[in-house]
Order: sequence, then C-alpha cells, then structure tokens
Amino acid sequence: MLQDVADLKRKLHRIIYKSRDKSIKGAGEYPYPRMLFFHETSHQGTGQFHTHLIAEKLPVRLNTQVEMEVLFHKRLPHKVKALSKWKSIDIQRINQQDDDYKRISSYLGKQTSLELIVLDPFNSDLSARKQ
Repeated sequence: MLQDVADLKRKLHRIIYKSRDKSIKGAGEYPYPRMLFFHETSHQGTGQFHTHLIAEKLPVRLNTQVEMEVLFHKRLPHKVKALSKWKSIDIQRINQQDDDYKRISSYLGKQTSLELIVLDPFNSDLSARKQ
C-alpha cells in the first residue's frame, strides 16, 4: 500500500505541475502542495483499506470542485492502478474555519488506536517549509 500511495503522489505531482520541484536536486520550478495521507480499513466489515488525502491549495486551474472531480474520477484512474475503478471517490473542500478543522480532525482520528495509527508518515509531507 505504501508503494501504491507513493506512486499516486508522484503522478499527482506530474499532473499538477508537469515539471519537477526545484527544491529537489535536478527537479523543476514549482513547489508542490504538501499532502497528508491517512489509511484505514473499511468500517463496513470488509477489511478493505482506503486512503484519505488532504492537500494544500492547488494551482488555480485545478482548484475547483469540477476540476478535482475530473482529476480523480477520469484522469488518475488511468494512470494509477491502485485507484478503484468501481468505488466512488469523495472530494470535499476544507475551508479555513474552526468548524471544518474540527470536523476533519475528528473524522480522520475515528479509527485511530494504539495499534493503528492512520497517518502515513512515509508519504505525507510532515516537515516545515523553508522560508
């Protein structure tokens, strides 16, 4: 699963900017939006894993509900084999308001326990940006 998420993240970077991040040696010119990945098993008893992605604001050309739905429903499933072609992908905007932060925090932590930590520390962008 970690390799599948890394593949998704690489392909998202390529689609979003079509070039590499210059802060990475030998890369392109744009800073990528930071992304957080959370993995959990289905609460419906199937035991299937699924992933939640939280991303910073994307470039203007992609930063609408319609463009994000086209990206995740039409473009990415052809490029990323781990994306379900039969299950729905739910896309929601998170506004910078306390209610939205509390709602998303509660939602992402609902299946966390001492045995299961849902945050993916390997693929998530956790370090602070250099200013």
